[in-house]
Amino acid sequence: MRLLSIIFFFLLSSSAYSNEIPCWMNPDTVPETTQLALLKTYLLPINLNSPRKDVEARIKHKDYRFIAIGGFGIGYPGLSNKELLCKYGSRYIMGTSDALESKEHGKLSHEFNSYAKEYNMALERKLSAQ
Repeated sequence: MRLLSIIFFFLLSSSAYSNEIPCWMNPDTVPETTQLALLKTYLLPINLNSPRKDVEARIKHKDYRFIAIGGFGIGYPGLSNKELLCKYGSRYIMGTSDALESKEHGKLSHEFNSYAKEYNMALERKLSAQ
């Protein structure tokens, strides 16, 4: 009888514990922040209509990193000389992906891909001319 009580106690306490796993320890926890929200947040300091002005602004602040985007791996749109990445680095923009969550996410990702291509090409021209 005592053994049965111990087993019963263990079963109850372990099931209660399993329901109280902290979210950071639970691999099934899915964050509520969407990829679209991440992308919009990262684009706040970016003017999608003016990648060349953004290149100039970042160069003034000595930020020579190329833009990296997600997809099937990491890509650097418009960058032809990837050796420049070794010297200047890149900044990966979260929320860019080939796994699109909505039409709005797809549209914004497409616009940003065009921006990144023009940005990287302009930055590559500037850095290659130095």
